[in-house]
Amino acid sequence: MHATSKNNFVYLNRDGRWPGFKHKGIDLRDDGSMALGALPRLVDVLPDGTSSASPPDGAGGIAIDSLGAIYFTDSAHDRVFRISGCDKRLATLAGVGGTNGLPAGLRQPRGLLVPQHRHALFVADSLNHRIEVFDLNTLQLVDIWGQPDPGAPPQSDSAPGRFNQPFSLDSDRGGNVYVVDYGNQRVQKFNSAGRVIPEFWQNASANSGLRNPSQVAVLDDDGAVQVFVLDLAALKIFAFDSDGFPIIDPEGVGDSHLQQPSGLIVNRNALFVGDNGARRIFRFQIPGFEFMGAAIGYDGPVAALALDEKGSLWVHPGNSLAPLLLQVEGGACSRGVLWTGQPVQVNRRVDWYRLSAITSGFDEASHLELFVYATDDPADAPAVDPASDNPFSDARWRPLGFAGNFEIDDLYVGGGEFEYLFCGALLSSDGSSTPVLTQLRVEFDYPRYESYLPAVYRNNKNCDDFVARLLSLFESIFADVEQEIESLPKLFDPRVAPKKFLPWLAGVVGFELDGNLSESAQREIIAEIFRYYGRRGTRAGLRDSLRLFAQVDAIIDEPLLNAGWWTLPGASSSCSEHCHANSGQDGNYWNASENSILGTTTMLAGEQPQGAVVGTSAILDQSSLISDSKIGSPLFAETAYQFSVRIYQAQLRCAQTLSRIKAVIEQEKPAHTTYHLCVVAPRMRVGFQSRVGVDTVVGGQARSLALGTDQHLGDDTLLAGTALTRLGAESRLGLNTRLN
Repeated sequence: MHATSKNNFVYLNRDGRWPGFKHKGIDLRDDGSMALGALPRLVDVLPDGTSSASPPDGAGGIAIDSLGAIYFTDSAHDRVFRISGCDKRLATLAGVGGTNGLPAGLRQPRGLLVPQHRHALFVADSLNHRIEVFDLNTLQLVDIWGQPDPGAPPQSDSAPGRFNQPFSLDSDRGGNVYVVDYGNQRVQKFNSAGRVIPEFWQNASANSGLRNPSQVAVLDDDGAVQVFVLDLAALKIFAFDSDGFPIIDPEGVGDSHLQQPSGLIVNRNALFVGDNGARRIFRFQIPGFEFMGAAIGYDGPVAALALDEKGSLWVHPGNSLAPLLLQVEGGACSRGVLWTGQPVQVNRRVDWYRLSAITSGFDEASHLELFVYATDDPADAPAVDPASDNPFSDARWRPLGFAGNFEIDDLYVGGGEFEYLFCGALLSSDGSSTPVLTQLRVEFDYPRYESYLPAVYRNNKNCDDFVARLLSLFESIFADVEQEIESLPKLFDPRVAPKKFLPWLAGVVGFELDGNLSESAQREIIAEIFRYYGRRGTRAGLRDSLRLFAQVDAIIDEPLLNAGWWTLPGASSSCSEHCHANSGQDGNYWNASENSILGTTTMLAGEQPQGAVVGTSAILDQSSLISDSKIGSPLFAETAYQFSVRIYQAQLRCAQTLSRIKAVIEQEKPAHTTYHLCVVAPRMRVGFQSRVGVDTVVGGQARSLALGTDQHLGDDTLLAGTALTRLGAESRLGLNTRLN
């Protein structure tokens, strides 16, 4: 079962998967470590208005876009709010909502969605029986799903693709949108173009017991799509694949904690469910649907749940109450149990010496206890009851608990030679933190300190293994020091060095880390620092620096590379016998004339390349004389040592981003160069933004040219005069319009 080392020890965590182990109340993290199951924790103090609020009358909606803006519904007043991602300003969406009979009007909006494949806001307009799609750049209504005639009064319908009170919606990375059609008691699937895929619900209804869906959440893990649906009547969770076939129990999975569930969201290892009966947010582990616990610090109603790009959890309490932020891994379960379902063995009887744990994250509130049992019978497994107050109460377990304010992370086994070893661990906490178990190591037939003692001290006839146990205490102390010495090389590897050593490691290579960067970005910078240093001062190096330190993708141009001066075709001396044989009588040939088309491929120099020449270009009091060493320099004077940096406006998520970009450019550019920073606004620009309906804005009123501004004549401005005709506003032909 476990890999055996010639050094007489076995690591029980192989490839970060802990094969042969069972656990309850524990999360297997991405790095392969074990920790108490994470629970969300409210970041700020719970507002009084939330703690005393009544439950909402139905599902609500909350969605977060890529710029950090938060959208949430106020179903009672038929509107949608927006909280800015930068200044956190709260405002209603202009032109969206209200029972005014307009196409963008709303009647009791429910679910919201900002999908990954489209920069748009999807609104479940429940009492208008439709899904409305708004462009997030302009807040214009761009699409309506579920109504045969968008201009006619909305009506409910049970046909595929139609709705009767849509409640909740979510999408996968492929652009497919899943909608809970609450009134028709079904879940419909639409592709990215808004076309219904009826086979999804046909398969789901025919192969499962789902009858009253109310919430939907989609998990897309590297293309493996799982659709989770909450059945409000049965108080169960159902899970389907992208085609509508069940992937767990077709009759759903229930839990006694669910009373009035409302709000559903999922990530890779957790399903979060709000409950208005308990006024809590519950976390269930994925896969398995093991109940982990309730969010810490939240006591209030739940209308909707959402996860942002950082993985933080947001809860919308309902109506006009503002959403609240919860840290997904801010708290922990109070207890977790880990034990071997299959015994550890090395295919022979050995003297099991010690079980040691590699741990981190301990404090006064978190603890670890280890348990072992050695036997020759693999069926002689000691009992483990993870639901009891003492999971390892079986007398066969040999325990080692924590002592005082320090942890003992290794356990002496001893007792003679046996073929099998059972292991267990109990992690506990008050909920504010968690111990982290990275590895368990079992040593057997190990060279002990007894071999360094005189023979008289190695006689255990009358004292059993007292000396061995005593020496093992000293060995455990020195073993940590020896292990640290052996692990020194990893401190110089940015991929595995502990996080606290990253600033020191960066200093070794002469670099000062920015504390605002993520840990992964810091490791990437240190690992590639020599390559970055080799490219400093170049266009590629500056682009990499802007991507790493400012999180923007820049377009960098050098005007000198695009300059081309006009010259008459010049004669060239023959280069070889072949050239001479195929040239004119004098042995010369002309350059291709298409390389010097004035006004198309060329430009005129601002000055004479030779400077002032007496008798030709020299003008009294208007000429500049240059030395022989500077002949030709006027050709490059206007373009040399200059470059431009273009940044798309959408990347300037906050006001601080622009100042960070300027700081990076000043730090990385050659000292003798100058630059022009240009923010590319969302207008039609061939070569930059030219995909109509995706990244361009066609039309709009041109700005008048004003001195002292950064506007450029011929780019986005017009000289004073009558503005061009605008259809629908000033379009009386022959009276107040003109064609241009």
